Amino acid sequence: MPDLPPSESALPKLAYKANWYPPWGPRFWNGMRIGTFWNLLRENKFRIHPTRYPMTALVSFCSVLNSCAAPIQSTLLGSKINNTELVAPPIFIIGHWRSGTTLLHELISLDENFASPNNFDTFIPHHFLVTGWFAEPIIDLLMPRTRPMDNMRLKTGLPQEDEFALLSMGGPTAYKRVAFPNETLKHHRCLDGDSLTADETTLTRDQLKSFFKAITYKYKKRLILKSPPHTGRIQQLREWFPGCKFIHLARHPYKVVPSTLRLWQTIDQVQSFQIAKYDTAKLLQYVKTCKDTMYAAYNRHRELLSENEIAHVNFEDLVDDPVREVSRIYRQLEIDDPTTVAKKMEQNFRSRKHKTNQLDLDEVLRSHINRDWQDYMQQFGYDSV
Repeated sequence: MPDLPPSESALPKLAYKANWYPPWGPRFWNGMRIGTFWNLLRENKFRIHPTRYPMTALVSFCSVLNSCAAPIQSTLLGSKINNTELVAPPIFIIGHWRSGTTLLHELISLDENFASPNNFDTFIPHHFLVTGWFAEPIIDLLMPRTRPMDNMRLKTGLPQEDEFALLSMGGPTAYKRVAFPNETLKHHRCLDGDSLTADETTLTRDQLKSFFKAITYKYKKRLILKSPPHTGRIQQLREWFPGCKFIHLARHPYKVVPSTLRLWQTIDQVQSFQIAKYDTAKLLQYVKTCKDTMYAAYNRHRELLSENEIAHVNFEDLVDDPVREVSRIYRQLEIDDPTTVAKKMEQNFRSRKHKTNQLDLDEVLRSHINRDWQDYMQQFGYDSV
């Protein structure tokens, strides 16, 4: 039986600081059109902290540009995009945040048989096909070299979550919480695809299909996609993209939970229109709620899949031998042999000198994880100590 956690007041204070991020650096909201951005602000009653007025002004300016550029792409390429068929059913990399989905996504993206949307594609989904040739190099210069929460590289050309395209297009996504973290939490329900209304489901389907077609038009290859929120959408994705396959990653919660706490705190420091006021206990409860919501849906939907439709990977095995694990994934999912890119994957992984954030795990936080994540640990083969 796991130890019961002591008083919430004994939890360590949040002390994570984001890596340096320039005031002019791109934000999640910079790809929104005027109406989408206005709705986001109105939904949260314009409760913007005064120190975030400059960021709000910059995003507002970008929303005007997006609203002007989007019709150009629609006019020039709209019919071609609509008539584009996916080369093959997509492959989705899923799993909890900080479980290694980015690492696996970047490794498999080295396979030239696949294509992934990059940072520019996902953050500017309305017009990346017509503006990328000049805007992408400019934005790359404005970005820092590492992500706010860790030491992973940050460039416009690196693979990125398609969830950010859904966010920019105004779809239902849990990432809307980041904009106003002090408001009533409600967007986490989007982590369960079954919880959406009929209109929300239709909107999500149409936006993802439109974006995937645009990405296919650009790259003309099978898509390898990554997004933690897809973990709770398996059933919906199977219906929308028949024949699609999934790769699920898990990692020990002793690493996932502290890293996820750091993720949300540092992201909120950089991206939010408010100064976040939550304490460790509240953020820890939010992380648990998201996990419970997402994995309740995952476990229901997982039963629908055959062995050649989903492969599971433990992060610890992936970093121990990435080529071995990727080769096993390819065999299980019955996709092309990765032999031709195995050496490239090995070299890429070793060149990173892969390091994870060294985050403290005191006994109070450990006991909370032992209680709140026991189901996850048992499901994916992790021990509690």
